[in-house]
Formats: sequence, structure tokens, C-alpha cells
Amino acid sequence: MLEKNEIAKESRRFIACSVVAVALLSLSVLSLSLFAHVDGLISPLVVSAVFALVVELADVFVWRKVARKGSVDTLATFLSAVSGFRMLLALMTLAGCYMAEGRDAIMNYLMVFIVFYFWLIVHHSVFFSRISKSRT
Repeated sequence: MLEKNEIAKESRRFIACSVVAVALLSLSVLSLSLFAHVDGLISPLVVSAVFALVVELADVFVWRKVARKGSVDTLATFLSAVSGFRMLLALMTLAGCYMAEGRDAIMNYLMVFIVFYFWLIVHHSVFFSRISKSRT
């Protein structure tokens, strides 16, 4: 079981890594837009960055509460629930983008969004596998 100070330290690390990664991914999309002259990436970038930050912050705040309770079974259920919730939220976000922007612009949204979404999956998996290993 993690102590309260360890939980706080790990959650701060998770948030810092999330913010830095979203900034780096955003800069890479902006540089692609500017230097490769790919138009129409600013709106997908904003949607993807906000989605990533909101999901990551919600993830870590809920994890902090679950980790304080200390049950290993609860943590496993939490990790599964987060994955399902993230996928449903991503589908709803992309459906909203499709309804707002139409068929012509959705490909830009998909390409930018999928980069952020894959990063969310990798970051979540690596972070929580490291936390799970440290608990055993």
C-alpha cells in the first residue's frame, strides 16, 4: 500500500509528465502545420489537447482517491474502468467533431486525435504498471 506522501508524489509526477507531453505533442502538430503547410490542424489540435489534459487530470485525481483506500482489487477495477471510460469519451468527442465540422474535416481530427489518444494509452499503461510493480 502506498503512503499518502508517495501517492501525492506520484500524482504530481503523473500531472507533470502529462502537461509536458501534451505541450510537446502540440508543438509537433504546430510545426507540421507551419513547416509542411498542412492546413486545418489548429482546431483538431485544440480539441485533442483539451481532451488529453481533461482525461489525464480526471484519471490522476480519481486514482489518488482510490489509492488512499488501499485495496488492490479496487485498483484493478479502477484501471479497467478508466480504459473503458476513455474510449467512450473519445468516441463521443469525435462524434461531436463530426457533427460540428462535417465529413470533409473529420480526417484532420482523426489524425491529430489518434496521436494524442495513443499517447494517453501508453502513458496510462506505463505509469500504472510501474505503480502496480512498486506495490508488490
